[in-house]
Amino acid sequence: MAQVVLFRTVARDWWERYMLQGAVDYAEESWRRLEREVMPRLGDKPLGKITAPNILTILRRIEQRGTLVVARKVKSHISQIMRYGIACGIVSRDPARDLGWALTPHKCKPRAAITEPRQIGQLMASIERYRNCQRRCSLKLAALLFVRPGELAAAAWTEIEWDTATWRIPANKMKMKRPHNVPLSRQALDVLRELQPITGKTPWLFPSRWDKTRNETGHVLNLALRRMGYGSDIMTAHGFRAMAATTLSEQGWASEVIERQLAHVDKNQVRAAYQRSDLLTERRKMLQAWADYLDLRCAQAILGR
Repeated sequence: MAQVVLFRTVARDWWERYMLQGAVDYAEESWRRLEREVMPRLGDKPLGKITAPNILTILRRIEQRGTLVVARKVKSHISQIMRYGIACGIVSRDPARDLGWALTPHKCKPRAAITEPRQIGQLMASIERYRNCQRRCSLKLAALLFVRPGELAAAAWTEIEWDTATWRIPANKMKMKRPHNVPLSRQALDVLRELQPITGKTPWLFPSRWDKTRNETGHVLNLALRRMGYGSDIMTAHGFRAMAATTLSEQGWASEVIERQLAHVDKNQVRAAYQRSDLLTERRKMLQAWADYLDLRCAQAILGR
């Protein structure tokens, strides 16, 4: 008689073998989502007994809350778990594979960002007045370096090279799974020196408020922006990237230098193969100029100009 294997068992094995190889904070968030949305209905069900309607019922409930992106993420995770079950010889097909067409289409909206020079200055002045030092430092670095929020939240002190003024992010923390070197301007180094007495005894630049052995998540930047009075339709954590990219482009910086700082990968594989250089020297000049620009705009806002 064939052994009955429950969805929860396969899901946990998949999560430990696959998800934990990437960013830990994203992996843990994904597991919490599975526990909340999927396990109450599928957790104790044999993997081979799960049908497409079973899965669609779960996805429809998520969609009814208006969280279309979450529905598609959950669908993707269930599909990966089922395909892992296929690889392990537990099941022969993935019932989630063809459900994409049955979900409500999601229209991507650009993340809100401030790009007008005077408003940039007002934003930086607001950040300067933020009372919590750890949060103020994270907001400043988000503006100065414009890395992805999750990459900043997971930054470790061991990744900071003080002598070369470089933050070396390992591949497993990057969205595209390639290591990324971030030049540190004088202002960025000053922020790190301000932060070090506060969090330097932990592994993380930004440890979790509740557990110092873990880093915080990128969501805290959005929470801080809301406390500062910036609604989600005005400025977001990801908006720091658009703010910098738009302004630097208008200032005449080369698009390939900006794109490399954003850690975007050229979708043209042939062209990307020849772009081995990380343009670190050019990016270092650009980030220093950007930091000086933010200082100027901040000073002008404080003086009411």
